[in-house]
Amino acid sequence: MLMGNMIGIHQQAGVVMAYVATPEPDVICHGAVIVLHDIWGLTDHIKSVADRFATLGYYVLAPDLLFATAEKRAQAVEMQKDLFSVQTEVREAAIRKLQTLLTSTQTPQFASLTLARLESCFEYVYNQPVVRQKVAIVGFGFGGTYTYSLAVRDSRLRAAIPFYGHAAYHELELRHISCPILAFYGARDGRSVRELATLGPHMLHAGVQFTPVIYDDAGPSFFNESNSATYNHEAATDSWHRTVNFLRLTMA
Repeated sequence: MLMGNMIGIHQQAGVVMAYVATPEPDVICHGAVIVLHDIWGLTDHIKSVADRFATLGYYVLAPDLLFATAEKRAQAVEMQKDLFSVQTEVREAAIRKLQTLLTSTQTPQFASLTLARLESCFEYVYNQPVVRQKVAIVGFGFGGTYTYSLAVRDSRLRAAIPFYGHAAYHELELRHISCPILAFYGARDGRSVRELATLGPHMLHAGVQFTPVIYDDAGPSFFNESNSATYNHEAATDSWHRTVNFLRLTMA
């Protein structure tokens, strides 16, 4: 059973719906964690990740950066299931829908709007008194990419933890990052690993504390336990322990 609730965060471009999970009243709050979903949107899996952080003493906000309504979120969940259907026609229809969704997220207009919404979410949690201006961000896939983006744009961020995200930034842009980054990748995710060969040296030259971790037997979405086709238990367990320890150090 999920322990949080949905709220609306008002900003110039409209309302951002977000799932909020908070520690129990008798638990000391260690700060805030923003959890960013993958391309499937704000699913129950992402909400459960938010709950896991909340039980560790973090104020957690998981915004929906893709779908404005519960109906759209439900459609995304069904699309994810259909991608692994035994019926060829169902899989092909789901692939076409996914391609359309991915294409719509690659435009400059979408990126600008998403960053504006994400920055509004950051301001919301940053100004919660219980958080004491200590905010970290964790993102998966689509959310991992925007985790890098927020780290580049906001020097107040205490820690960034992208899971299989992309960081298409020049070295000069990376110099704006002031927080340490712990990044996770699956070796079977060829594109991300190839990008890492360039990103790592650029992070080093930019003076960023950047720690990439690559799991040999894992691919993209290895942390998503709701997706049996991609989930890797060993990689998910190890990355969770590393994440918890990283937050403990950076949010102290």
